[in-house]
Amino acid sequence: LIFRYSFQRTDLSNLIIPDLVPPQDQRVRLSTFSTEYLRDTRDNPLDAHHGVFQTFNFGITPTAFGSSANFVRLLGQTAFYIPVRPWLTWANDLRLGFAVPFAGSAVPLSERFFSGGADSLRGFPINGAGPQRPVQACSNPSDPSTCTLISVPVGGDMLFILNSEARFPIKLIPNLGGVFFYDGGNVYQNINFHQWMNDYTNTVGAGLRYRTPVGPIRFDVGYRLTSIPGVRATQYYVSIGQAF
Repeated sequence: LIFRYSFQRTDLSNLIIPDLVPPQDQRVRLSTFSTEYLRDTRDNPLDAHHGVFQTFNFGITPTAFGSSANFVRLLGQTAFYIPVRPWLTWANDLRLGFAVPFAGSAVPLSERFFSGGADSLRGFPINGAGPQRPVQACSNPSDPSTCTLISVPVGGDMLFILNSEARFPIKLIPNLGGVFFYDGGNVYQNINFHQWMNDYTNTVGAGLRYRTPVGPIRFDVGYRLTSIPGVRATQYYVSIGQAF
């Protein structure tokens, strides 16, 4: 059980893409009191076959202690690993987060939730899940022909992620394993049950794991079943360690 106080000050200037960060988020102060609960009974944190990993973090950031915004933030995660057979592990991970402003304030961009990528929703590019906004980027601001619109993540006040994997060895090659996985959830602009249902996404996929002394080398292919305009449904990832 951990109790913590932190103070952060962020000042951004000389942005190459001026609209990349909204003006209200370019100068932010955060003075946060938080408490965290952590429990870990996994047999191997890099490649667990049984056990539980749980963490819950609650923090309050008020202007009364020097912050530039008033909000509370809660993020919980629980993962459990079940040896269904000696050669088959069923791994599951659930993450739920809320960021709630109060006293007429708003949650700063840096404290909102973001998702998408190798360790969360594998049917999206990195931080590609949830609300996005178009931003004009120019290699030469004085020449409109060099400008293009890019998609920038906005983040959200609510996060829900469900990951489930079946992990098994592939006996054709020593130290090689495979997985079939399902990723569900999204980042949501507001805390709203109706929005949670409507914007929920589903991704299925498969991957390979090659065991090394520093953890498994991972290759995953995710295919998002839920159609999102402008976001490619198939994503590829190469990383080290399991997704969770």
